[in-house]
Amino acid sequence: MKQDLTVSEVLVDPLIAQLRKADDVGYAAFAQLLQSAARVHTRQLLGQLHAERADAFYRRVDDVSEKNKLS
Repeated sequence: MKQDLTVSEVLVDPLIAQLRKADDVGYAAFAQLLQSAARVHTRQLLGQLHAERADAFYRRVDDVSEKNKLS
């Protein structure tokens, strides 16, 4: 598999459905779990992106400040 399954694909996958049923996990509870995990993952990625962009911004500010000092 070249890419991860989407939440929708996981919910209709027959093998995952068999595992979910074997573990006695209801469809609605499983869907809610996946959606919650996706929200947490998205927040983490956005936080990481924000930190990376802030770091890049301050590095650029430092570079410009150094160039101005040399001029």
